[in-house]
This record gives sequence, structure tokens and C-alpha cells, in this order.
Amino acid sequence: MKIPRDEVFDEQARRFRLRFCCEDCALFHDPTGRCIHEFPNEEHRASVYEAGYPLIVFCKDFELR
Repeated sequence: MKIPRDEVFDEQARRFRLRFCCEDCALFHDPTGRCIHEFPNEEHRASVYEAGYPLIVFCKDFELR
């Protein structure tokens, strides 16, 4: 699911400590940086959001660590 990113989302993500990036997911394989289900994860990585990516991309298989 992709939604536009705005200042409201960024502020709420900080305030509520929302977790939605691959690095926060139980299915993320740290040594390789890949999803163990082999989903493409280029748009889900924390570094993408830190760089200002204009969309929020939610993974259908996200499992909080």
C-alpha cells in the first residue's frame, strides 16, 4: 500500500514512534538487508524515508519485531 507522505504523517510517526520500515520487521534479514519472503524492499527501508521519499509504503507482510 502506498500513500502520500506529508508533514502530519512525519510528526505522528515521531510522536507515536510508528514502526513500518523493513528494519523494524521480523521478516527482515539483517546480514543481507533483504526480506526473507523475497519481497522487493527498496521502498520500505528506513534510509529511503530519511532521504525524503515522497510516499509511505506499507508492506502487506510486516511483522513487528
